[in-house]
Amino acid sequence: MDRSPDTTMNPTFHPRSPAQAQAQTDVAMLGASMGDDSSRAARATAAVLDRERLVALSAPAMEDLHRQFDSPTITVLLADSAGGVLRAIGGSGRSGDSVLASSSTCAGSDAAPLTRRSDDHACTSTPVPRPAVAPGQLGIAVPILPPAGALLGFIDADAAPLEWLGHANALLHTTASLIEHRLIETEPRGFLLLRFHRYATVLGTPLEALVLFDADGAVLLANHAARTQLAPCAHAPGGAAACFASQWCGIVGYAALGLRQPFVLRDRRGTDFSAQASLCRPAP
Repeated sequence: MDRSPDTTMNPTFHPRSPAQAQAQTDVAMLGASMGDDSSRAARATAAVLDRERLVALSAPAMEDLHRQFDSPTITVLLADSAGGVLRAIGGSGRSGDSVLASSSTCAGSDAAPLTRRSDDHACTSTPVPRPAVAPGQLGIAVPILPPAGALLGFIDADAAPLEWLGHANALLHTTASLIEHRLIETEPRGFLLLRFHRYATVLGTPLEALVLFDADGAVLLANHAARTQLAPCAHAPGGAAACFASQWCGIVGYAALGLRQPFVLRDRRGTDFSAQASLCRPAP
């Protein structure tokens, strides 16, 4: 009795021709390509949403900074990490311009000379000659959540006295801290928000260290104070375990209790901090 498969009724057993095999391969490659395109589109959409959130959340602080400068010759600028201007408040800012900082700003330094150019939208590896805007103009820029965050700065069309720059630099850093706080506190991916400082009275102010973790204890975002306190472990692969001697499960436990009373947080160098922790969303 012939037990060979009936290939006329069961297409599974049809032998594939080279053309059919190639067609199937092409379809698979097309599907993979469409998946890659979808991933790229999703990342691009997320980047646009992050940029919109950055501009929206920074607007009140930028406007307040411009009022405090109280000068018609000063333009307050918000730029992305590549130097493209996202928002300008004042007389000399134009949306088509870009902000180009020196290499120290690209690396996330505290402050650096600020220049404007319309033909270059990237941070360079060499310092830009200063002043590059125009003779008699100057500016300062500070990073917001580097390396992929933004730059906050100002340009003054009139060269200000050097003694005024110290005051302007302090205002700029305080404003950047306020913007970092808003961005970190409203980041939708966060699981646990940790505030800490050597002094408990500083908690809840722009001077506190603020870190946002995911559910596994990896650092998502950290403000300037936290980056200074925890360097170089702030973005290390070990996350909370690399930064603190206090157990991650213990920190989560404090957050779950919802206590307002600060607890003692110890880093890997043996330094004790006053800390508060809160859960941004339930544990998965």
